[in-house]
Amino acid sequence: SRSLKMSVWHQTNHTNTRREFVIITASISSLSASFLRSRGFGVAFSVKRSSRASSLYSRREHRTRSTGVVKGVSRSIHMSPAVSNVDDGKTKKKKRVILWHRNDLRVRDNLTLKEALTFCSESSELYELVPTYIFDPRWFLSDDAFDRSDQKRREKSLTNAPKCSQRRAEFLLESVLDLKERYKRLGSDLLIKIGKSEDVLDALDADVVVCSREVCEDERALERKVKRKAKGELKLVWDNTLYHYEDVFESGNCYQNGLNDLPTQFTQFKNKVESKVSVRKPILNDAELSDGLKKFSSPSNVSEEEMQFVPTIEDIPLSDDARQMHAAIPKDNSITPVYSFKGGESEALKRVQRYLYETDAVATYFDTRNGMLEDLESTKLAPYLALGCISPRFIENEIRKYEKERVENKSTYWVIFELTWRDFYRFFALRHGAKIFKLDGIGSNGKMPPWTAEHEGRDEIFEKWISGTTGYPLIDANMRELKLTGWMSNRGRQNVASWLALDARIDWRMGAEWFEFLLLDYDPASNWGNWVAAAGLTRGRVNKFNIPKQTKDYDPQMKYCRKFIPELDSKDYPRPVQLKKFAFEESSSSRNNGGRNGPGRGTTNGRGGRRGKQNRQPRNNAFYDDDRQNGGGGFS
Repeated sequence: SRSLKMSVWHQTNHTNTRREFVIITASISSLSASFLRSRGFGVAFSVKRSSRASSLYSRREHRTRSTGVVKGVSRSIHMSPAVSNVDDGKTKKKKRVILWHRNDLRVRDNLTLKEALTFCSESSELYELVPTYIFDPRWFLSDDAFDRSDQKRREKSLTNAPKCSQRRAEFLLESVLDLKERYKRLGSDLLIKIGKSEDVLDALDADVVVCSREVCEDERALERKVKRKAKGELKLVWDNTLYHYEDVFESGNCYQNGLNDLPTQFTQFKNKVESKVSVRKPILNDAELSDGLKKFSSPSNVSEEEMQFVPTIEDIPLSDDARQMHAAIPKDNSITPVYSFKGGESEALKRVQRYLYETDAVATYFDTRNGMLEDLESTKLAPYLALGCISPRFIENEIRKYEKERVENKSTYWVIFELTWRDFYRFFALRHGAKIFKLDGIGSNGKMPPWTAEHEGRDEIFEKWISGTTGYPLIDANMRELKLTGWMSNRGRQNVASWLALDARIDWRMGAEWFEFLLLDYDPASNWGNWVAAAGLTRGRVNKFNIPKQTKDYDPQMKYCRKFIPELDSKDYPRPVQLKKFAFEESSSSRNNGGRNGPGRGTTNGRGGRRGKQNRQPRNNAFYDDDRQNGGGGFS
């Protein structure tokens, strides 16, 4: 097997440099070695293992400890009579509204929560509100765990990688538990369950299920499953974007023909929404929330045992592969992460306060955002945005207040600009559907070279990419950081994506799946939208990065590279992978008149994506890290 000679390294006792190389590369490459055999390459998590992993939640269904797990088809919620005194002295059974939290793990400025409270208060019926979060095994196991009978995302996983790493699962769990505590402080509580979402919601006997509307294929397919199976009404609420969908596509002020008018290029979208649409103000302060939640909370209608269930990481239905990979990472690793992320709305609010008012770092964001070594070089809000621990509207509102109180400049604007990128990819995913998961994307603006085939060494090159042993220091350092921490800077994401898709010509979806597995800030719209754009498959220019020049520009003293590659200056560091030379050709229409999207389109090669003087628009930060999104747009 291709274990990168790990058995040899474990038996050596050379210099400290070699020991550190063992610590880092062993935790990376040995992971590859264990999964990467079944299909003969680096990230081939075996189908058999994935099948075993896919039954993980079913093996845990009947654990007596985990009362939050749906036990087969039986009801997991034990209902009390659910009565309420009314003026006529009689009793009425309350109807139930389930607030199904998905990627909106917050109480502040949560439009879905507002909709649920409004529904309860305006109805002539008596309602109780039960906020609920469900750890659905399908978001943690391999891609094949999804039933594709009613939707087409991608035919089959290319890597068989799990959908979620343990580190991201830990961040998610921290966020859910923080949400539970915030509900308690407001006089309510969060019910936490484990199981398939449609089964759990059916077992809860909801008259109405209120949840945020998602934009990608798997998430929308799940909404259809819930709608078919759950007994009550499913109310979908648009949330988690800076600009509201209705204001952009239904008001008549922006795009007259709705979503079909969405351009394929960001700059056109940005110019339109900035001139035609206003950002809605954040809603619901804590006092308003507390009054509403206390009015409709009925903890007596759910057993105390159910409400008190607090899962641990062992209860989360992770795949065996994800757990083994996490266990292989040395806990005494001397490499400290750029930022130690802790999940939850409370932490997200602290981060905004620190980045704006405690340090004034936002005032220099434009100049520091490409940095890869320091905490305050970028906002680090992406993981919180990905899970909805904070809303983009709240961030924008805080920046506007900061601008009034302290300073308004290009940097403060640029943070909002990055949030607009994130919006674009959510609308882009909704507009193009399954195409963003297809090899050809939504189309190219010229003739693209062929993809590297398996017999041409595709698998071996991909294994070196994921393990950080390509021989290109900037690529390797970023890939090792991702494996060790779940994080990668915006600048790093652009470079590793360009190298894989445009230099090595490896199927870009393999890279997108690997990011999906590992990124703390993964969200499907930002991740897959950015990857298909980085591959040059959104009918726009191909932005091919010159990796040596990028290294010189953004890590001139090699401090970042040496941090994650301690063996960089020794003979143990591999020589660069030998790659074929590929030619990218513009279409004739693009050469003659700028193509469908105007002048300046086509292929940029060797300039790191810098635009010409004729069109100095803010560039695509191909992978956001701070606004998630990776995982997101571009936000760092």
